Amino acid sequence: MKVKRSHFKHKIHIVLCLLGLIPYLLAAYLFMHSNLNWTESVSLLAALIFAFHLAGFYILRRFSDELVQLVKHSKKNNDYAPLAINQNDTDEVFHIKENFNKLLQKLQADKENFSDVIIRLLKESRKDSQEYERRLRTIRPYVDHGVLQSILIEKSCHTELRSERRRVSVLFVDICSFTKASEELQADEVVDLLNDFFNASVRIIYQNNGVVDKFIGDAIMAVFGLGSPKYQVSIDAICAGLELQDAAKRLFLTRKKQGKKTFKVRVGINTGNVIAGDIGSLDRMDYTVIGDTVNVASRLSDHAGAGGVLVSNHTYASCHEYFKVEAKGHIKVKNRTKKIEAFTVIEKNERAFKQHQQFLSSGKISIGKFSQLR
Repeated sequence: MKVKRSHFKHKIHIVLCLLGLIPYLLAAYLFMHSNLNWTESVSLLAALIFAFHLAGFYILRRFSDELVQLVKHSKKNNDYAPLAINQNDTDEVFHIKENFNKLLQKLQADKENFSDVIIRLLKESRKDSQEYERRLRTIRPYVDHGVLQSILIEKSCHTELRSERRRVSVLFVDICSFTKASEELQADEVVDLLNDFFNASVRIIYQNNGVVDKFIGDAIMAVFGLGSPKYQVSIDAICAGLELQDAAKRLFLTRKKQGKKTFKVRVGINTGNVIAGDIGSLDRMDYTVIGDTVNVASRLSDHAGAGGVLVSNHTYASCHEYFKVEAKGHIKVKNRTKKIEAFTVIEKNERAFKQHQQFLSSGKISIGKFSQLR
């Protein structure tokens, strides 16, 4: 059943008549057709006008109260609620309430749809994040964490192959007479031996701020200086070399007790400039270092004795006060015309390291500044 409603427009016409048109028409009629004197006429006219004005203002006040109530009911508890529609509502108020309620319903539906979209996006984002973490966990054993972060940041900005000139220390460590030993072992025994060696070696290289560049058969190529060095690249590399020999000795005793094939390792270290970066193609690339510095480090490891750490003069000259060495003189290495001055590292100079730590703690020099010394 359709409810018949009044209109604001009709009420406004009535108010205009009460406030202006009717009082002044009545005043004109009284002056023209009555015998009232001036005083009586004015008094009566004033009373009538006042009465009509009061009636007009009363109706306007009812209009304003209706609008105020409309606003109050539209917002409850800091949230918008549907408006109740009454039979005595004017036609305009009825349409305002009806449209307002329809708008609220549409907003509620959009809010639910928006919530569904957000939930789906969060689920997809979580899946992508989990997949990203899974892939990172898969990659981490193959790439140093610092280098991996550098690659991720770099590749987010550039897609082409990039490289840069860096001063680093390169370390090679390999098992002495591995070819001969592998002939006497089964394949699974060779893998067991290499895993024992690599597990201990990689951990030590990382602890000394080095990067495992690659595995070459029974050898490891490590680079110091691509990340943030603890002291400086030469010191980090030699400390790692000495720790590698200590770890190899412990593995020797452990494997001997277990009745397994034992082994010793040799270490070669060289310091100099290299080209570090992407080597290969856009489809298949490696992050590595190349240059004569790398070749010399490899040749030094060939000349290092079992259980020895052989370093070049470039490496030793930058940190000679921190290690006790034995001079090996100038040695001739394969595929080089110039001989290389080499030193066998005996042990750390603990006194120098202790003094250095005291010097750092005094605040006279920062570790960051010392790490850049060559």
